[in-house]
Amino acid sequence: MNVTITGRNFDLDEPIKDYLNKKLERIERLYRRIYKCEVILTEEKQRQNAEVILYLKRNRVVGKESSPDMYASIDLAAEKVQKQLRKLHGRLSSKRRREVISRIVNPITRFRQPPLQGRGNIIKVNAFIDKPLLPEEAKLELELLDRDFIVFKNADTGETNVVYKRNDGNYGVIEPSF
Repeated sequence: MNVTITGRNFDLDEPIKDYLNKKLERIERLYRRIYKCEVILTEEKQRQNAEVILYLKRNRVVGKESSPDMYASIDLAAEKVQKQLRKLHGRLSSKRRREVISRIVNPITRFRQPPLQGRGNIIKVNAFIDKPLLPEEAKLELELLDRDFIVFKNADTGETNVVYKRNDGNYGVIEPSF
């Protein structure tokens, strides 16, 4: 994280810089995607102001506070920024969770349609999650499931493959070539 500390009408001494760096390290541990941080410390008559601006990939988080003591202003501004980061992190993680669930549930619900009337009805639908597997792992899973074949996503190539059990007891792999 790139940190810029600016003092306006205020002398920046080493203890304040060290204190600021310690606070910013805590914030960075909370949220690691901060690429730039600006801290502006100002002194106005009897008020000590601290402003912390964090630049994230798509967002900017700002915390401003003032009090008679500079250390207290820094503490309060850091608390505001931490609270905003926790809220932002919660929003992002719930959004990711919804996307993952929709990717898993939508293909499964798509197949749950009433069967067509007439000859040659679909009587059973097998939905699968395309987690990447090696052909050897797919063979082991095929033995565990006690089926004739299994469709999987090959971890090496990224293509959808089929492993099937042959009549002679061996296994075969079908790899598409488009």
